Amino acid sequence: MEFFDKEAVIETERLILRRLREEDALAIYHNINHDKEVLKYYLDRYIEKEEDASVSGTIRFCDETKRYVFAIVLKETDEVIGMINQCSGMNKFFHSIEIGYAIGQKYWHNGYVTEATKAFIDFLFKRGVHKVFCGAIPENTRSIRVMKNCGMIYEGRKIDEVYYRDRYWDIDQYYLLNPYVSRETSSKSAD
Repeated sequence: MEFFDKEAVIETERLILRRLREEDALAIYHNINHDKEVLKYYLDRYIEKEEDASVSGTIRFCDETKRYVFAIVLKETDEVIGMINQCSGMNKFFHSIEIGYAIGQKYWHNGYVTEATKAFIDFLFKRGVHKVFCGAIPENTRSIRVMKNCGMIYEGRKIDEVYYRDRYWDIDQYYLLNPYVSRETSSKSAD
């Protein structure tokens, strides 16, 4: 099976994860890029004006590097509430993938991110990824709670890992290993 599939769709009980589209730009703007509370820990830029909203660079980068970037869509309303993406690539030697996520504030505390993250991790495992990991600034307790709710295991703290908002931040990293394959026999690659 080819690792990257542009047409991939993941469905959960309440959500659909489908490829991010240019027409999602305004929803991403309102839910993520124009909300300083969401951007407090999510590493992206604040966008002041609606007319500057765009996701085309993200889509192009993910297509060129064969990485997944999904809009998180509520089934009930067909509303784009956020996004979840593959932050790192997989190759012949590295079968580990970092993921990241963000949703609009008005959708917090409903378990949507946990639901999307569990489904995305399972999707990646079934495509041959050996290890999925995720990191958060230690003060970002909501994101750390998502990782724990997904069964991820604390791996450690990376000191001064990220330079964001004019300072260095530590990152607490969590991971899961693929339960479908053993450590010795995992030989799939994504060259």
